[in-house]
Amino acid sequence: MDFTADNALPLYVQLTNQLRKEIENGTYRKNEKIPTELELCKKYKVSRITVRNALELLAKEHLLVRKQGLGTFVAGERFSRDISKGSSFTQICQENGQVPGGKVIKSVIESANADDIKELGLKEGDKVIVLERIRYADGVPVGFEISRFPERFSFLLNEDLNNVSLISLLSEKYNISFGRCPKVIELTFATYEISRYLEIENGYPLISISSLSCDMDGVPSHRSFQYVVGDKFSFYIK
Repeated sequence: MDFTADNALPLYVQLTNQLRKEIENGTYRKNEKIPTELELCKKYKVSRITVRNALELLAKEHLLVRKQGLGTFVAGERFSRDISKGSSFTQICQENGQVPGGKVIKSVIESANADDIKELGLKEGDKVIVLERIRYADGVPVGFEISRFPERFSFLLNEDLNNVSLISLLSEKYNISFGRCPKVIELTFATYEISRYLEIENGYPLISISSLSCDMDGVPSHRSFQYVVGDKFSFYIK
């Protein structure tokens, strides 16, 4: 397709509109990698700066996601999450018609830090169970989570926590449930480590969700930190 300077719209806007149309009609499918900048230049007979400006505009519209070292992809579905509920990641995926997944990065016992001692009611020298997992939706990495438990949860070290709902496992196998808990939601940016896990650029916007869960007796039992790709989630409160 040829774009011309005769059109009242700048070339990069013409290309933006064309690419947006092709994304909407399924020429480029959700989560699919689109052609490289050079390939788009040849296909649409425009300069590289025109292509780059169009891609940046579509990225701002959250239609494209640029992944460092991997290329540019069509954005997937955004997750809708009611943060007033204690829904697990698995439940959120299922409610949004996605297949949940998880990969364990870290599963260890280590010394409690100052915040663990304060929030979990521990003593100096106590240990905590630390779990770190990448969370996937339809095979796409969308979140990174860190869970910190008192040492009485050491049985988790013997569990295969890949592709498992931790909340469901605790409830169904160990009869441990958590009540509603306050959450702190902040905008943050991907560290180098997290960007590698989530296949995004270093410094990419993330939504940070931290919480302290208590069991049904009101005993602090779980510190949780979730980092989700900013353009993958929308939050609401009922």
